[in-house]
Amino acid sequence: MHTNKTVVITGTSKGIGQMLAGHFLTQGMTVYGCSRGEATITHAAYHHEQVDLRDEMQVMRWVRSIRKSSEGIDILICNAADTSANMLTAHTSAAKLNEILSINFGGTYLVCREVSKLMLLKKYGRIITFSSMSVSLHEEGTSAYTASKAAVVEFTKVLAKELAAHHITCNVIAPSVYYTDTVQETLGQEILDHALSRLTIQRALTDADICHTVDYLASPLSAQVTGQVIHLGLVS
Repeated sequence: MHTNKTVVITGTSKGIGQMLAGHFLTQGMTVYGCSRGEATITHAAYHHEQVDLRDEMQVMRWVRSIRKSSEGIDILICNAADTSANMLTAHTSAAKLNEILSINFGGTYLVCREVSKLMLLKKYGRIITFSSMSVSLHEEGTSAYTASKAAVVEFTKVLAKELAAHHITCNVIAPSVYYTDTVQETLGQEILDHALSRLTIQRALTDADICHTVDYLASPLSAQVTGQVIHLGLVS
């Protein structure tokens, strides 16, 4: 489906980002990924850059380097996020709040801003951002994280309106429980089990669940779908 296309994915050193990068590489895509750490993927068509998404200049340099080495960007997936703010509002410092907002929302904003400039030149693009089931759960102890992911949703909807006339779609995926080492270490099994209990379909997401949804939103066939939030696992 995606042969000879170029996809940019943030947060590819682990978790969903790493999994999606591998998925697109198997389809013949050229993938540009980033994380704050070194590459964890070795493939001839994979290009990695260490980028702190909180740093505007680093983001701008990264996207400009992609422009120089590619014929344009077809698909952008903003996946990178910090899930470490698991504490009550009264215990959340300004520093932690700013860190979560600057990575989860600010990083998404900056990457979308820069990549959308290239998509506007091409008059085509698919932008997919990642929110979370936490926006629907309203659980205690998630105020900073939930606020950052809610901001991603509203930003993506506005961006969808701004870019619609240029054949660029912008949609959000809100995953439920997806097991990664980081999520299990950060949240713990008790919290994950509670999250599962709140779902209408009470099972964790598989790679296929996420990949099939991303494939649809990234496809040229989804040209009429924009500004939407796809919830993978309905919160009951």
